[in-house]
Amino acid sequence: MTLLFEPLEIRGHRLRNRIVAPPMASLTSTKTGLPTVDTLDNYRPLTESGVGLAILEHHAVHAEGRTRLRQLLLDRDEVLSYQGDLAGLFSGAGLPALVQVNHAGSYVEDDDLLDDGWLPKAPSPIRHPRSTALIMPVKLTLEEIALIPVAFLEAASRAVRAGYCGVEIHAAHGYLLGQFLSPMTNRRSDNYGGSIKNRARLLFEVHEAVREAVGDEAVVAVRLGMADTLPGAEPVGQTVDDARWVAAEFSSVGLDLLDFSGNMCGYDGHGEAWFAPYCRTVKDSAGDVPTICTGGIRSAETALRLLERGDCDLVGVGRALKRDPGLIHKWKDL
Repeated sequence: MTLLFEPLEIRGHRLRNRIVAPPMASLTSTKTGLPTVDTLDNYRPLTESGVGLAILEHHAVHAEGRTRLRQLLLDRDEVLSYQGDLAGLFSGAGLPALVQVNHAGSYVEDDDLLDDGWLPKAPSPIRHPRSTALIMPVKLTLEEIALIPVAFLEAASRAVRAGYCGVEIHAAHGYLLGQFLSPMTNRRSDNYGGSIKNRARLLFEVHEAVREAVGDEAVVAVRLGMADTLPGAEPVGQTVDDARWVAAEFSSVGLDLLDFSGNMCGYDGHGEAWFAPYCRTVKDSAGDVPTICTGGIRSAETALRLLERGDCDLVGVGRALKRDPGLIHKWKDL
C-alpha cells in the first residue's frame, strides 16, 4: 500500500497521501445558504478520517445558481464568518481542504426555487435531461455570460478568505459549465457553441478569472465531466475526445488539479471504479496536471491498482468513506 500513502505536494500544500474525500452534497444549510450545526457535524468525522485532501460539497456562486433550496452559498460576504467556522475544522486538523464552487444553470431539482415565476438560465432553451423539474430555461445573453466568471471569482475569493486552501470549479454532472460543454444542452451558434473550443470557452474564462482572484498560493482545481455517457455505452453528446482536448488545454494554463467524473451521465455507474476506462486516456492529455479518479472506489486494492496503472495520481473515496469514517485508517493497517 506504499504508493497509496505516498505524499504529494500541490502548489505548496502537502497531501499526506493519495486519497481524496470528494464533494458530497449534505443539504444541511439554511434556506439562505449558511452552514448550520448539522453542516459542521456532517464534516467533523472527515477531519479525522486520514484522507490527504478534502473537497467540500458544491457551493452556489449565486442564489439563482442553486440546484436545491438548502444548498450552501458563497454569494455574499455575510457567509464569511459562518464559512470560517467550517473551514476551521479542516485547518485545525491540518487537513488541506478545497470548497467546490458551482452554478446549476437549468439543473434545478427543488420546485421551491421556481416560486414567483422565476426561470433558470442556460446555454440554450432546452429542458435539462437530468432535472426532475419540467421547465424550459431561458437562453443566456452574451452580457449575462460575461457576468458568470465574475460570480465564480467572487465566490472563490470568499472561500479563500474564509480559510480554505483553494477551490474546485464544478464543470461536471450537468451543471451550468457542463451544460456549455455538452452538445445536448448547448445549441448556440455564437462563440460559446459548436466546436469543443467554443463550448469550453466559458470554463476557461472562469478558470482564468478564479486564478487571478485567489492569487498564487491558493489551489485551483476543476471537476471535469469527461463524457455524457458512461464507459461501455454508445457515445452521445460530449465525448471523451472532447475531454481530452480540454485536459490538454488545461495542461498549458497552470491548472493545479483535474478531478474526473461524468457529465450528463452523472456520477453513478456499475461495479467499481466505473470511470477508470476514461480516466487514463484523459490523464494522458493532461500533461503534468495531477488528476483524481473517483466513482465507486470502495477497496484499497482497487485504489492502489488505479495508481499503479497510471490511471490517476489520486483516488476519490466518497460513499465508502461516508459509511465508514475509519476506512482509511484500516487501509493503512493492511
